[in-house]
Amino acid sequence: MTASFRRLVPAGGECDAREALAGWRDELLGDRQRPRGPRLALNMVASVDGRVAIGGRSAPLSGPPDRELFHELRAQADAVMAGAGTVRIERYGPIIRDAEVRERRRAAGLREQPLAVIASLSLDLQADLPLLADPDSHIVVLGPGTATLDGALATVSFIRCENFADGLAELQSHYDVGLVVCEGGPTLAAALARERVVDELFLALSPRLVGGAPGPTLLADTGEAMPQGLELRQLLGAGDALFARYVVG
Repeated sequence: MTASFRRLVPAGGECDAREALAGWRDELLGDRQRPRGPRLALNMVASVDGRVAIGGRSAPLSGPPDRELFHELRAQADAVMAGAGTVRIERYGPIIRDAEVRERRRAAGLREQPLAVIASLSLDLQADLPLLADPDSHIVVLGPGTATLDGALATVSFIRCENFADGLAELQSHYDVGLVVCEGGPTLAAALARERVVDELFLALSPRLVGGAPGPTLLADTGEAMPQGLELRQLLGAGDALFARYVVG
């Protein structure tokens, strides 16, 4: 069953996930340009009290509307990026599983599968992870380490870099990547924010209070403040959940 969203900002009628994000890719790519590198949208979910995981995973905070927007963002991306810990804990598989979506991407001139970009120092990943075991997936490992991925059936490439700005610029030039959707986790999100390479933030606000012992928040605690202004570009509602799209100032 397709989720229905209420358009709150700007105000409007009901829509589905595809309608909500119609034209988003073109708008983002046509917006202000950094000197180099692709555009990067960070997509995260958080509870009302700011937690991004329950029992170490984000899935308990998500619902069907969140997942539909999640997959529509992937459908428009040239690359989907995540930290190695997120890839391991969430058991990542092929980025686009739906044959109809792959056909839609092909018709739009995109690769059937976005590049899967794993940001990592140590590459603590097992070859039986569904993403690594998929021969149709192309993985690009981005980071300063020298570790390799042995036994993977997916195509694996490496970009050795000391910072994400340089790595993303190389990703753009080597693989023609214009738009990256980053799915966290908090340590990677904090590093990208610190380097000022995040252009937009999609935040799904889960109608839950988590509490308990201190846990991860949207940006991991790096010991330094990094205030950045946000402009609310879009706000959707579905049931008691809210879905905000912010442009980073």
